[in-house]
Amino acid sequence: MYKLGIDVGGTKIKAILLDNKSKPHFAFNIATPKNKKAFLKNLESEIKNIIQKYKISGIGVGLPGIIDMKHGILIKSPNLPFLNNWQARKLFSRFSKNIAIDNDSRCFLRAEATLDVGHRYKNIVALTIGTGIGGGIMIDKKIYCGKNFSTGEFGHMIIDGKKTFEKLGARKTVLNLKKRNEIIGISVANLINAFNPEIVILGGGGIFSGDIKIKSVKKTASKFIMSPLAKNTPVVKGKLGENSQAIGAALLLK
Repeated sequence: MYKLGIDVGGTKIKAILLDNKSKPHFAFNIATPKNKKAFLKNLESEIKNIIQKYKISGIGVGLPGIIDMKHGILIKSPNLPFLNNWQARKLFSRFSKNIAIDNDSRCFLRAEATLDVGHRYKNIVALTIGTGIGGGIMIDKKIYCGKNFSTGEFGHMIIDGKKTFEKLGARKTVLNLKKRNEIIGISVANLINAFNPEIVILGGGGIFSGDIKIKSVKKTASKFIMSPLAKNTPVVKGKLGENSQAIGAALLLK
């Protein structure tokens, strides 16, 4: 029996099957369609193919944007606006009674904190840099979602005038890599100053592709971290790679 974990991204939809030893197995990886009709058709087709081949105990889903976790609704998705107010739980409930939905970046944090680089820490900040920028916060081993489930939207911090961190630092930005590294380093320093975590874990396509240089990010961050003690905060790349968000989605399932 497997848990199916799905990561809906601005560029790709990735899915894994998580076995009872928490080992991931490839399920599917498709380009994200740019309209709702094609999106729903392709996603349903892929899920049908999987459940015909494998027995699954449930479906966990990571979605990009503001999630109503209680009702399973994607309220706002800046990079996939055609999915705004999408009642995602209704779709996935056709295939399983056991459904869990969360923000994709919190899924990344959940995966790394449970299975890999973050498992020794209680207080973690995660930052994901892909088509957009998101994040997650863990306090005393519990992922903090906030009153309205909207924590971790670090990409919408204002960095320069009216420009957001996402506008300046996501993969779609037109800035050169040196400038992007600097912007990300400044943002990491802001997060360390705000939360004083034990570790900052970086993920997303912009990190796993190697475009962003962790050493450069750390060098810039150290210039802007206020506390001398916090300057030694580890800033590391996630170890689970580009499937980490899908793995974290599967880990939502009880």
